[in-house]
Amino acid sequence: MPPQADEVGEQAVDSRALRALAFTWGACAFFPVGVVYLNLLLMLAALSLAPGLRRRLAGLRRRDVFLPVLLLAAWTTLVAVVGGWYPDTPTRLFHVFRVSLVLFIGLLLTPTEARAALAGFLLAAVLAALVVAVNHVWGLPAWDIWGSLLVSRNNFSSGNMITMATASGVCFLLGASRSLVRGDRWLALAAGLALAVTVAFHAVSRNSQLLVVVLLLTAVYCRFRSMRSVVAGAAAVVVLATTLWHFSPNTKSRFLELADNLHHATQQADYGSSGGVRWRMNQEAFRGMLENPWMGAGVGSWLPHWRTAWTELDAKSPPGSKRPFSEINNPHNDFLLAGMETGVAGMLLMVWLLLRFVRQGWQQRSVAGSITVVMGVGMFADTLVNAPFRDAALGMTLLWLLAVSVAAQEATPHA
Repeated sequence: MPPQADEVGEQAVDSRALRALAFTWGACAFFPVGVVYLNLLLMLAALSLAPGLRRRLAGLRRRDVFLPVLLLAAWTTLVAVVGGWYPDTPTRLFHVFRVSLVLFIGLLLTPTEARAALAGFLLAAVLAALVVAVNHVWGLPAWDIWGSLLVSRNNFSSGNMITMATASGVCFLLGASRSLVRGDRWLALAAGLALAVTVAFHAVSRNSQLLVVVLLLTAVYCRFRSMRSVVAGAAAVVVLATTLWHFSPNTKSRFLELADNLHHATQQADYGSSGGVRWRMNQEAFRGMLENPWMGAGVGSWLPHWRTAWTELDAKSPPGSKRPFSEINNPHNDFLLAGMETGVAGMLLMVWLLLRFVRQGWQQRSVAGSITVVMGVGMFADTLVNAPFRDAALGMTLLWLLAVSVAAQEATPHA
């Protein structure tokens, strides 16, 4: 066999291997975070052995989102070097570099490999919803592999529901796309509805329930791109929200609880609740950013600052409202965390990064481009109320899939 044929065959084998690994990582979106790290290591090993790595790296540097990712990591490193050093600084730097690595890995994939990853992700979401349904009807053993999916017990439980809400938005988009045949469109719409219903009736995470509504409107606007579509999407959102409010006691009680938390926090300075402590943490992070607008208070400075702030607040709280909130390692808003620790420039770099993803997807006018918009809007909303850049359990796979959706944009049909 000629050497050229051998090289083509080797590249084809490597492409199949990477395609399989990409599908597997997407399919592990609801697995424990240790499995996600294993997928990361396997993907790194496969990419390092790929014969076309040089071409992939050259293409990576030409990506529109390459510069924002690089600058965010560089600015955070600079602040850490010239600013104060805290016990949490190494951890914060690790997560910044992890996010950059995860995004770059997603961008290095070929369109075929990227589409395999998205297919694995959507399949995993449907299977996760099926597991939840089976557990509600018949009950399932308390195995660790799906424990965080069935019972809310840690950040990964919230992350699972946020991931499922994101998948529902992608399914709604595919269901509205003209590139699919009618049968596939109905299948995608049914999957999106099933995922949305699962989040509404099963999730404890209010963020995931809000995300279902936001991404449905985003999907409609991406598909039709007109003010008329915004009105139609808003009408659909009102119908969906009203239905959930009346038929999902879980959703209704969670949002009534949030309203009560915020009332006590704003009117009585009582922050001893989930909503109240988030409100106060956002205030502290915003104040810290204003006090140190140029280079922030230092990478890793949030936790010691918050410990001091909460100790003072807790001392003034009524005995019944005291809660062990002093060890929360982020203010549940990654924009404000970046702003407090690395200054306004750090916050704006993170905003620019996510908006760059959304802008690139919007300009593509393709199915993959619209998926990027949906996932980018979802990640932006999640970053406003959570820590997907700080917490691997909340955002590692979703950040990778956001980059993957950009890699899938070449040679895809129009939405």
